Amino acid sequence: MLGLISINYKIAPLKIRELFYIYPDEYEKIFKLINKRISLKGLFIISTCNRTELYFETEDSQKNQNKAFHSVIMTLGKLKKFNDGLRPYIKKKQGSSEISEHLFRLSSGLESMIIGEFQIVDQIKGAYNICKKNNMLSSAIERMIQKCLEASKFIRTNTEIDKGGISVSSAAIDQIGNIENSENLSILCVGAGRTSKLSIKQLFSKRFGNIFITNRTKSNTSHLIEKFDLKFVKFSEWKKMLETIDIVIFSTSSKKPLLTDIDLSDIDEKRHKNIILVDLSVPRNIVINKNYNKVELVDLDKLKDKVNENYNKRISEIEKAEELIKKYVSEYDQWLDSRELRPSIISIKKDLKDLMFSTENQESNNKDLKEIYDKFSDRLVKKIITVSENGKNTEALKIINKIFTDD
Repeated sequence: MLGLISINYKIAPLKIRELFYIYPDEYEKIFKLINKRISLKGLFIISTCNRTELYFETEDSQKNQNKAFHSVIMTLGKLKKFNDGLRPYIKKKQGSSEISEHLFRLSSGLESMIIGEFQIVDQIKGAYNICKKNNMLSSAIERMIQKCLEASKFIRTNTEIDKGGISVSSAAIDQIGNIENSENLSILCVGAGRTSKLSIKQLFSKRFGNIFITNRTKSNTSHLIEKFDLKFVKFSEWKKMLETIDIVIFSTSSKKPLLTDIDLSDIDEKRHKNIILVDLSVPRNIVINKNYNKVELVDLDKLKDKVNENYNKRISEIEKAEELIKKYVSEYDQWLDSRELRPSIISIKKDLKDLMFSTENQESNNKDLKEIYDKFSDRLVKKIITVSENGKNTEALKIINKIFTDD
């Protein structure tokens, strides 16, 4: 049975999403913990700022699906020490068609906060590599991931779903760009990961010139400093800039907040004008509970309105992409169904080969015999596929398997 649980930005606020963010070093642990509750054939985990999703395949049949979902949800809740009831924040899906359609939509940018954003593709690839390395993937899940990447590439090439598209970081930069005299603003970027790189690239394209960067490891910023002429600030000293800097953009993978109320205790007295704090991180880099007159906080949830502006511009492209996704879902379902026929097909070809190329027939013209074998076996296999509806007709499949695979 294939199942999916999703905690995403559509149904779960940021404080829940960050709580259930799964770090790469937790993937294998979760796999083993779920396996203690129910036998897993495979598990694929993807966890980003906007979603945490677990795609799983169990040994159990559809009638045990409730047990499977319960086991996955309980394991996740226990691992993250969440006892308040997780189900309101979870979307469940089951069955190959529904789950593959969701993953194909995800990889094609249709489930992104900003429609058409393809940053998710790299995130899927990264998650796939981790799960593959830890031997977590079943053949059905692995095939689905490969198919989703294939669909994503085709849709990106054959539609304009990503044309004029912006990432979440772009939405934040657009908001900054609307400020009067924005080209004269001083900006500090905290972090040197993928999101930070995107932010800096977009700042540079909008001709922001006074950009600083800080990171725990200076060497990770070298290429950015050289390419965009940035100024480096020691990580131990960046908080001193809070009194004078105009904007700070946070995008690190820190497990603990980098900025709290303690750091802003006297910010209103020390600043002459407002400071904008942009938090693009999950878990959040900024956790403040007080209100400040001269502090404006922009986080992922506040960017939703900006993000949704793109939707209406892309309706026609969304419809094109959705039609293309149907094709890939159908191909994946056909592949799954055909797996049920493989034992029979292998057995048929083997029996025919043994019969036609027996010692008694070796004296015949082997070239002619091989041609007859190829034509006959191909025709027989096609008939079996047709009669069994490519493995969907379970009664026909039982009869075929009994004829050709029983001793």
